[in-house]
Amino acid sequence: MTGVVLPGSSDVDIREVPVPAVGPGQVLLRMRASTICGSDLRAVYHGHVGPEPYWGVIAGHEPCGEVVEVGAGTGGIRVGERVVVYHISGCGRCAECHAGYMISCTAEPPVKLAYGWQRDGGHADYLLADLATCVTLPDGLSFIDGACVACGFGTAYEALCRAGVSGRDTVLVTGVGPVGMATGMLAKAMGSQRVIGVDVDSGRLTFAESQGCIDEGVTAGADALEAILELTGGEGCEVSVDCSG
Repeated sequence: MTGVVLPGSSDVDIREVPVPAVGPGQVLLRMRASTICGSDLRAVYHGHVGPEPYWGVIAGHEPCGEVVEVGAGTGGIRVGERVVVYHISGCGRCAECHAGYMISCTAEPPVKLAYGWQRDGGHADYLLADLATCVTLPDGLSFIDGACVACGFGTAYEALCRAGVSGRDTVLVTGVGPVGMATGMLAKAMGSQRVIGVDVDSGRLTFAESQGCIDEGVTAGADALEAILELTGGEGCEVSVDCSG
């Protein structure tokens, strides 16, 4: 099969690699969508920076695909099922894993591994995934929807859940890139009465507003606070989510 490796220095290495063999507790997925995260661009494609090492594996930690083969001990999942892959494979034993929060697994690599960072990810024809990281994709969502949910939308959704966003809130989103746009869309779906976006790039603000992700855009700078207060009648925003970092 064909797989994409990001060796750094803004290079893309397309390789022919074997289709992986399925082991116990694993499934083989035919990739249908694998989106590109900002961390892929900054940390892997350009420079290999950050707290987690990149092991020269197939890239892509936002995968969504179709089950084509199942291993032993994978009861309950069927060939043909559509799944999103959660991008961290944890130890399965610590308190964080028991809570379903494998991104905070307390184990170290090679026990805790991230797809596309320390183990092969979704930028290939097939992906070998642990059953524990597969989430069924609802019929109403496309494969591209699922890939977007795998990281960007999930990150935004958790932040809004922690903030308890509802119809009583005006939400301020700082940075309206992909995660910021997801935050605005989800905040509206959760009932937010208004979403205001702030960004240094006026083009991003215009695009986010045209897609219905924000209601108003404010250019970042010394006058941003005054503009936000004017938009909200001096009240400000009940919830603020920073998506610029």
